[in-house]
Amino acid sequence: MSTPMPACEALAADPARYIFKQLLSDLKEADLYDEKHRMVTRIGGYLAALMECDVITVEQSRVLRNETRVFMWGPEA
Repeated sequence: MSTPMPACEALAADPARYIFKQLLSDLKEADLYDEKHRMVTRIGGYLAALMECDVITVEQSRVLRNETRVFMWGPEA
């Protein structure tokens, strides 16, 4: 069963966020823990850049990062 990531999917649906869409796809397709961890780290950096450029808010960044955290380590993390 796939972990839902509605905020991430919404951001990925924006044509201007094609890099995020690819990063999210790479995260979902990753099989190994190290690959997933690398993708979560890359997504975190990308979200930081979007926040610095005022594309997303701090709260949006928190929600997006939380979704990737839950995807990676589960809801208990």
